[in-house]
Amino acid sequence: MELYRIIGATLAAKRKALRLKQSEVADQIGLTRASLANIERGRQKIMLHQIYRLASALKVESIIDLVPSNFSFEQASGPLMIEGSDVSDAQRAQIEQYVRRKRGGRK
Repeated sequence: MELYRIIGATLAAKRKALRLKQSEVADQIGLTRASLANIERGRQKIMLHQIYRLASALKVESIIDLVPSNFSFEQASGPLMIEGSDVSDAQRAQIEQYVRRKRGGRK
């Protein structure tokens, strides 16, 4: 899926800008270096909790910063249902922004 490739490329660019090795970031977030390499290439799906860990390891303020501003998701219809996980209201708002981001900037 194109989304995984785009997020992976953004992760790799942010990691390199911080001069961090894949193994250093992988250790921080509980993955192998090979898994992080696959995520950065868009060959491995990334789970939501991993996105939050990566945002922290790469020193970004929000998971929204891991998606380029020119990327557009299709507008989801109806309320976004987040089940099976305890997320705070702030995390829920970030997730909704992440999913509903429009072309040309943040909503």
